[in-house]
Amino acid sequence: IKVLFPAPLAPNRPSISPLFKCISTLLSITLAPKDLDIVFPLLNQLTEIDYSSRNKDKCWDKFINNTSSSSIVGIYKDKVIAYGSIIIDNKIRGDSSGHIEDIVVDKNVRGKNFGRSLIKELIKIGKNKGCYRITLFCKKSLINFYSKNGFKVDNIAMKKHI
Repeated sequence: IKVLFPAPLAPNRPSISPLFKCISTLLSITLAPKDLDIVFPLLNQLTEIDYSSRNKDKCWDKFINNTSSSSIVGIYKDKVIAYGSIIIDNKIRGDSSGHIEDIVVDKNVRGKNFGRSLIKELIKIGKNKGCYRITLFCKKSLINFYSKNGFKVDNIAMKKHI
């Protein structure tokens, strides 16, 4: 997990696990299973899910063992305010592509370019992993935002929830 936005280490920081490293102006943290209590409510701003019945240990194990995914957490004013991930798909012909997922910025700090910074960082991760393309799904209302970040509407996306 990489953290994107500058934030000083402060005693009143949310209860993110204490594995912190300061790297220039970016704060890099390592999340632990208890940190799901911070990330889940943020993700609920994207898609409402009742997490009370979820086994957090199983969620954590599936997440931490997924080597094809890279995630970013954004911190602003000592609070986790953003999350996003990119999943790398290694193709049979040797190419790699990326798929951006779960982009969310806390509703209280939207409009401050945090989402743009998050997308730029995820694109950089995709480039560093050799992706020839990066795709994402979004609502029609977000087409303008993603267009400003270099994405173009391409084809028709279909999905089946199972």
